[in-house]
Amino acid sequence: MPYPYYQNNQYYMQNMQDLQNMKERIDKQMQQMQQFNQNQMQQQPVPNVTQNFQFAPNPTNNELESKYVNNIDEVRGIFVTKTGVFLNKELNTLWIKNTNGDIRTFELSEIIQTDPKDTEILMLKKQIEEMKEMIANESNVNNSDNDESNESKNATKLSNNKRTNAKQK
Repeated sequence: MPYPYYQNNQYYMQNMQDLQNMKERIDKQMQQMQQFNQNQMQQQPVPNVTQNFQFAPNPTNNELESKYVNNIDEVRGIFVTKTGVFLNKELNTLWIKNTNGDIRTFELSEIIQTDPKDTEILMLKKQIEEMKEMIANESNVNNSDNDESNESKNATKLSNNKRTNAKQK
């Protein structure tokens, strides 16, 4: 028996009719949804999405990681995949950590640009200080010469005194 046998042929025909009606309703709803979607597409154009996602970094030697930290202990605890630059929040210390884990520490200070007149004043002050040192050195040399001549005079006086004392005995 290739087909099932139904005793009540009317029941079979009714089920077939119900299935056919259901199929027609589904088809109508599908057509309505397609028309609705087409109308929506015409009313609101869909923007082109041009966004690239990078799932894994492309490490190069030219890139740096950077981060603010409080102290060198935080730098030691951070794992770096490329050279990392770490600044403390007061901006006076810089740490550079490479992938081997080596850390180099640098102290930072602000360089203030000076006016040419201020630069000239500083240079003149420096020259004055150098001249003062030269004068002080020359006066020390002269004093030491005087001290040496006084010492030699004193030595000759002592030797003369010894000679006169020896003759007197």
